[in-house]
Amino acid sequence: MNLGKYRDQIYSCLRCAFCFDDFNEPQKAICPAYCTYGFDSYGARGKIVIARGLLDGTLNYDDEITKRVYACTECAACQEQCFKHLDLLEIYAAMKEDLAERDLLPSGVNELLKVMEEFGNPYRQPPEKRLAWIPGRARVGKKAKVLLFVGCTSAYLRRGMARAAYRVLDALGVDFTLLDDEHCCGHPYITVGKMEEARRVGEENLAAIEGLGVEKVVFTCPGCLRTFKADMPKLTGRPLPFEVLHLTEFVSRFLSEHRIHLQRKSRIVTYHDPCNLGRGLGVYEPPRQVIEAIPGVRLVEMPRNRERSFCCGNGAYVRYDYEEMSVKSELDRFTEAEQTGADTVLSACPACKTGFLDARRMAESQIEVLDVLELFAQVL
Repeated sequence: MNLGKYRDQIYSCLRCAFCFDDFNEPQKAICPAYCTYGFDSYGARGKIVIARGLLDGTLNYDDEITKRVYACTECAACQEQCFKHLDLLEIYAAMKEDLAERDLLPSGVNELLKVMEEFGNPYRQPPEKRLAWIPGRARVGKKAKVLLFVGCTSAYLRRGMARAAYRVLDALGVDFTLLDDEHCCGHPYITVGKMEEARRVGEENLAAIEGLGVEKVVFTCPGCLRTFKADMPKLTGRPLPFEVLHLTEFVSRFLSEHRIHLQRKSRIVTYHDPCNLGRGLGVYEPPRQVIEAIPGVRLVEMPRNRERSFCCGNGAYVRYDYEEMSVKSELDRFTEAEQTGADTVLSACPACKTGFLDARRMAESQIEVLDVLELFAQVL
């Protein structure tokens, strides 16, 4: 049982419920699953009680436990506020591995795995269409110090983000390349508990990147970045041979070292911290530095920002099995963005952008939804 590795941490839980509510605004629950379903067993405290029951032998893995464990966007809000600093996401991951080994997966996750096996991406898109958005192939497969890892969602679903990333790097004069045969980063496999499959695709990407002599890899997708930075070294047993950065980190560094002319853009914006980028990797300021570098743009913060940011509801592929939770979360967060009075809501994640576009449609709102790099590309 993978869960056994966390026995001491599981028994350390005080059941204090700090993982349920925002310290600063106790009336606001921080967990999308607990917000939606209202039972302890969907929140962190309840899941730890379940984990303890599994270790004690008073519970056995079954479909009811599957229903609770996979109802999680992996937003890490519970872990951020944990009084005992428990590795809650790792405990949930161990439970998912145990469930996956017993073929106790939700129906939507099973469908996702079938799609991944057939197409190599979650969107049923042919691999040869992965770079269909690209303005030309001159940079594809060439040796360079910087590589743009596009990721499945930007390549197939949010192609405006892929084009913006390409344009930004090109306009800044960066010598960069793209993989001719980019594979999924492995994040879908990791988030459902299929670690061996994640290791396999990770090794394929690593070998291809190393073959181009790359020193830095930049990402538009925080999920891809986290997979490379946090998960891949553990899966492969070796450190990455290159530096990995979110593209906003790369651009923020560039702006601190170079003077460039940016066009003026009269805009009031609010920024949503993606969970994987913020709480997952501690990247809070670089996206804001890129936003604030644009002349005429004024940033207004939502009440819950940085480490207190509320999840958009689209992490960990929960929409396949928990559409109600996903929709409620994205509408709650979108409403919070609208209430700032901003005319544009920005994020730095293709999943977040997808969620906000969906929420805007349901709310019949006029607020614009963009990625930070899409706005930045407009002023170059």
